[in-house]
Amino acid sequence: MSIDVIVCETCRQPGTGGAADPQAGWTGAMFAALLEGVLTSTAASTGAENVRVGTMRCLMSCRRPCVVHIRSPGRMGYVLGDLPPERSAVEALVGYLLAYGATDNGVVAYRDWPDGIKGRFVARVPAPPDR
Repeated sequence: MSIDVIVCETCRQPGTGGAADPQAGWTGAMFAALLEGVLTSTAASTGAENVRVGTMRCLMSCRRPCVVHIRSPGRMGYVLGDLPPERSAVEALVGYLLAYGATDNGVVAYRDWPDGIKGRFVARVPAPPDR
């Protein structure tokens, strides 16, 4: 089953960018690029080929950049924030995505969360009902 990771492409760290260059400091786009790179390089060995990365202009969690929304049909969805655009954070997220993909309902036991994502959950979104 596929897993979508929607990354806020306009997230930026506080105090970066400005009127002269509004795109300066946009760490969301950097995070998305890092995530795609790590997923591409590890897909064959980890089973991450079912993870699709997309972006959205704003996920409206500006006080917690970088922000991602994880979703998959029939599974609980999650919003995570405060993810730095660094390889270690991306690798922790990929570890969580693999654990998430191994569940039937999207609920990963806390003991299976990588340390890099603990404390970064913003919201839990129930799966839409089957119709």
